This record gives sequence, structure tokens and C-alpha cells, in this order.
Amino acid sequence: MTARNYGLWACAMAILLLLTALVSGAARAAVEQPHVMGVSVRLPAVAGRPAAGYFMVHGTAKADALVGVTSPKAERIELHSMVNENGVMKMRAEKSFAVPANGALTFQSGGNHLMIFGLSPDVKAGTKLPLTFSFQSGAKVTVEADARAANAPAPEAAHSH
Repeated sequence: MTARNYGLWACAMAILLLLTALVSGAARAAVEQPHVMGVSVRLPAVAGRPAAGYFMVHGTAKADALVGVTSPKAERIELHSMVNENGVMKMRAEKSFAVPANGALTFQSGGNHLMIFGLSPDVKAGTKLPLTFSFQSGAKVTVEADARAANAPAPEAAHSH
């Protein structure tokens, strides 16, 4: 093998190794993203009132936390819990919710949920609402939520298959 051929071969191998590392890293990053599913938004019964959001997050191999949700179609979105105080259920804004390693976090009607304030008037029942979920790990997951009428039945809890 001549020096020139050896140089070309070495360059080709370096490029192949670099591409393999990049593809491997991208695949690993994709696997480590939390999975958000079953996302729906119940529109308010009265215009100008907040909407409510429901979903399930499947965690990765490492524990994480959901720290926020945003949408270009809403002024602000808060994470809310339901707590029992002296026999009375009360809603409370929370800064974050733990996502257990290899576990699930569920937001559903009557429990933890999103409160979506200042929803754009063009979001109607049957349309999609983009939501971006932000996690303590730095992961961001954007999904399209199904917008449902205020009187629509509560969505069934999302299940893993």
C-alpha cells in the first residue's frame, strides 16, 4: 500500500468512526428522552377561563422531574396538584413533579393537571394545541394535544402497550 493510499484509507476510517460515534450518541439521546403520551386539553366552558391539560409521562432509566409546560397558544401554563385539606379537595400550583426512573407520572381529571391560562381563541374543539414539556434534566418534548370541548367525556388514562 502506498503512502497516499494509506492516507486515504486512514481518513476514510476516521470519518467512519466519527459518523458511528455521532449516530450512536444521537440514538442514545433519543432513548433517554421521556415519552409524553395521551395528551389532551379540556377547553373552558366559559371563554376567558383556564383550560385543563391531561397526559402521561414515561420516565427514562434515570429519575427526572417535569418542571414546566409551554405553548405558543397560551399566555402561561401551570402545573397543579389536588390536595385534601380537612376533607376539602383544593387545587395548588406546584413548581415540579417527580418522574420516577422507568416509571410514570399521570395528570388526569380529578388529580394532577395543567391549568392553561390565556388560551388563544383559535384553539377550538377538534384542533391541536402544541405543548412543550420541560424536564429538570434539560430534556424538552413537544407534542400536539387534542383540544376537547368542555362537556366532552374525560379522556381515558393513557396506558403503555
